[in-house]
Amino acid sequence: HGVLHMFEDNDVSNTITENWAFMPNEFLQNIPILRDNLATSDKVYGIDGVITSHIVDNNGNGVVDGDDKVWLFFGYRRGGSSYYAMDVTDPENPFVMWTIVGGEGGTSGFSELGQSWSQPKVIYSKLNASGNQAKPVLLFGGGYSPTKDSHSIGGTGDPDPKGKAIYMVDAKEGTLLWSLASDGDTNFDGTD
Repeated sequence: HGVLHMFEDNDVSNTITENWAFMPNEFLQNIPILRDNLATSDKVYGIDGVITSHIVDNNGNGVVDGDDKVWLFFGYRRGGSSYYAMDVTDPENPFVMWTIVGGEGGTSGFSELGQSWSQPKVIYSKLNASGNQAKPVLLFGGGYSPTKDSHSIGGTGDPDPKGKAIYMVDAKEGTLLWSLASDGDTNFDGTD
């Protein structure tokens, strides 16, 4: 149904329980269509992308405790042109860290972002970091332009109006640190 679900696998009681589900505001309009579940309805997409997790286990004990962190990053693929970050360190109290909305009228700096098919990859960078400590950042592609859906056999479809970029954002804040567009323009918003 395009919703992110959190399940708890309890080995002691041999049960699996759904703790919560997350549906972004922009998909609330899909609820009646999903409820009706008519065979004649078009497929409804929501959160459809591959999830990237970032786990910081500071003391290496394999348990999330103390200052440890668990963050999730995901896009919509066919569902739209947004990326989300959620903090699920405390699985009973998850929260949205940030949202990036692509396209004109979306988040500043992301006008080239098409459907969010690119799985975000976590790397560490000193770009815009304080001191000499590298920070976790995300790299992801500019996505997919649905104009490619209508191409004829052997053709390539219309030119891509979106998706022609690469983005780097701060993993914790979601702020744009760097981007590269197809015209060769770069957006650099960091310090040396």
